[in-house]
Amino acid sequence: YTKEEVMELLDLMALYKMNKFHWHLTDDQGWRLEIKQYPLLTEKGAWRKFNNHDRDCMKYAAEQDNPDYEIPTDKMQIVEGDTLYGGFYTQEDAREIVQYAAERYITVIPEIDMPGHMMGALHAYPEYCCHPDRAPEVWINGGVSQDVLNVANPEAVQFAKNIITELCDIFPYPYFHIGGDECPTTQWESNALCQAKLKQLGKNSYRALQTEFIREI
Repeated sequence: YTKEEVMELLDLMALYKMNKFHWHLTDDQGWRLEIKQYPLLTEKGAWRKFNNHDRDCMKYAAEQDNPDYEIPTDKMQIVEGDTLYGGFYTQEDAREIVQYAAERYITVIPEIDMPGHMMGALHAYPEYCCHPDRAPEVWINGGVSQDVLNVANPEAVQFAKNIITELCDIFPYPYFHIGGDECPTTQWESNALCQAKLKQLGKNSYRALQTEFIREI
């Protein structure tokens, strides 16, 4: 959605006296907010390859002369022969939206999903997943991916902390949503760092690694 479309939503929320805007900014299918310390998050992680749904939309837009199906060309780019689709908000965009919301008595609750639903981030920085030699792609479908943050890697944990620290200046609220849903432990179970971390914690379930990660965050 464009910045203007988000503002239109805020206008509608104010009309109906809704005062909490949960802004889901990241997922497997794309990273949508500029992080100055990690520029690849938006240079690479904000763009996914065109899929069949996209092609169907373009087909319907042409055949039915229906603008609802149109995919704006400013959200498309060609990289190494692939058509990529996506985009992101700059930090200035986010500050402007926060101010616009405040003028309408709306609190913005930003969400940076972790440690699962991070394929957009891990495509940009594969060193923070459990198999750095095989960088995951920004996902083109829905569902639950096995590619998750390596929460036993101190550098990966610091990566997450640095992102939130940078954004806390933009979103001056008491709450910050960190997701936590749909995080398979499969890759942790076969990763040496995760195996050692679990032993250090004295736990039997790999879910304990997520609990510890959430506590740290």
